[in-house]
Amino acid sequence: MQQQFEELLRAYREKQSLSSNQSIQEEDEDKEERKRLEKNADLAKDIFRESFGDRLERTPTILTSMPFRQAVGMMAEWVSEVLLRRIDQVSFSTVKECSLRMRKLTSDPAGDAQSYWPFIKKVRVYLKAHILSKGLILADLPGLRDLNSARKAITERYIRNCHQIFVVVRIDRVITNESVKEVFDLATHVELSKVDIVCTRSEEANSSEAWHNWVEERATIEDMQEPIDAEKQEVKSLNDEIEYERNSTSMTREKERLLLDLHGELRRVEKSLQAHEFELSSHIIKLRNDEVANRLKEIYRNHPAGTNLEVFCVSNKMYQENREKPARLASPYLHLSGIVELRGHCIGIVAQSRIRATQAFIKDKIPAFLGSVQLWIEAGSGNASAESKRKTLEAVSNIQLELDQVCTLARIEHAQTVSRMLEVHH
Repeated sequence: MQQQFEELLRAYREKQSLSSNQSIQEEDEDKEERKRLEKNADLAKDIFRESFGDRLERTPTILTSMPFRQAVGMMAEWVSEVLLRRIDQVSFSTVKECSLRMRKLTSDPAGDAQSYWPFIKKVRVYLKAHILSKGLILADLPGLRDLNSARKAITERYIRNCHQIFVVVRIDRVITNESVKEVFDLATHVELSKVDIVCTRSEEANSSEAWHNWVEERATIEDMQEPIDAEKQEVKSLNDEIEYERNSTSMTREKERLLLDLHGELRRVEKSLQAHEFELSSHIIKLRNDEVANRLKEIYRNHPAGTNLEVFCVSNKMYQENREKPARLASPYLHLSGIVELRGHCIGIVAQSRIRATQAFIKDKIPAFLGSVQLWIEAGSGNASAESKRKTLEAVSNIQLELDQVCTLARIEHAQTVSRMLEVHH
């Protein structure tokens, strides 16, 4: 951290020095250099403010006139004081407690409390989850439009180590959100060609908005809404009748049987109502998901990082509310939530990576090794006899033949695996 403080303080003071010696006229190159210095100085100021808080106000000369080595040394002492109070090992009895501590360590505190995230290089979270079991690593990064330039710099630096970027945005803002384009531009800048979009809160769609937005779907929506309205009215009537019979002065066996029949009818109508509501909700959600996905693909069709863009529309709320239900009841909601499809895609990223690595090894590494062996033999192969050379060449030829067969089988198996994954997703 001391080396980091040296670089930051030097950047901050360079900008201050330039400002005090600035001439009236500036060349274009000078303007570019000034922008670079201002960016670095703002980054330094944000990190110092988050790291040391009101200590900077009590020691204002540390950023400007205090001797350089003395200033860096004082900062190092401040960090030591902070970290010595935080060196501990803590266990938690619940996930919620652990989550709260993680949030405290990685977020800006309320009021004048000390920030700890500037002193944290990386936080690793290990979880026994199927999606992570094949080697996938998920990195949650600050947004590019974060007002704090230090967090923005973290994103720009870390994104260079990623193989795949997911831009996560609310579905009602994704079309107009300027930060989405910024991520695509950044991906192009770091020569990363694969960017996909995850649209959240897909469940926030209602029939009245759909009726106004999609003229061609109005008749379908009205037909699907009609039984819902009728069943809602029937549920209300049944509840009123049940309440009336319960409040009657005398309860005969005939009335008890009537109440049982009414409750049975109520359960039947409520079940039918739930099915019709899910059918309408599913139709509307899929309509909007398809429209948003198509518009995004059109917007970024010609962008270098938008090649083969995939859009996932998901609902955490729908998934969390139904994931503990029996599989038969939960399955329609879990698939509609989009989480299942997104999870399959993430697992597929690892699978594709392993297939590429295996194919590269078979196509490049092994043939190169066999070629080296063959050259060694043809060059004389030391003191080997003619019979040994002949046998070695035959072995190399057989290995090459086997290798060709393995490549053919691998391509067939890969095609079958992709086909099965698509069937599972559908």
